[in-house]
Amino acid sequence: MGIDGSDPSLRALAKAIDEARLRGADLHILHAIELSPALLHLPDDVTVDTRDMAHQQRTVAWESAQPLLEDAGLEVVRVEREGSPGKALTAYSAEIDAELLVVGTRGLGWVKKLLLGSTAQDVIHNGTCDILLVR
Repeated sequence: MGIDGSDPSLRALAKAIDEARLRGADLHILHAIELSPALLHLPDDVTVDTRDMAHQQRTVAWESAQPLLEDAGLEVVRVEREGSPGKALTAYSAEIDAELLVVGTRGLGWVKKLLLGSTAQDVIHNGTCDILLVR
C-alpha cells in the first residue's frame, strides 16, 4: 500500500490494515518521493533545498501513519523509494508478488480536484495484482 500522509492515503492505510488482518498477511507500506534536486532562492536570503523538503514530507507521512500502525497488530514492512509513486508501487508489488495493492484515490498531488489521482491511475494501468482504491 502507498502512503503520502494525505487523508485519502490514511483512509487507504486503515483499509489495508483490515485487509491484511483478514488475509493473515504482512502489511507492506511504501512511501515514494520524486526528487528534483533544486535550490530555491527566496526573498530575504532564504534558500530551500527541494531534497530537504521531500525528506520532510516523508517524515510527516510516516508520523501521520504511526497512530494507525501502533494498533494494527500486524507485521509491518516500511519501504522507501525514490521516483514516481505509481511506478514505485507497481514495481514493488510485483517484486514481492503482492496479492493486493491498496491506494487512495487522491493524494498530495497538485491536481486535487481530479476524480482519480495520477498515482491511482498509474497503479490501475500498470499493476500486476488486484487493486483496491479507497476514497
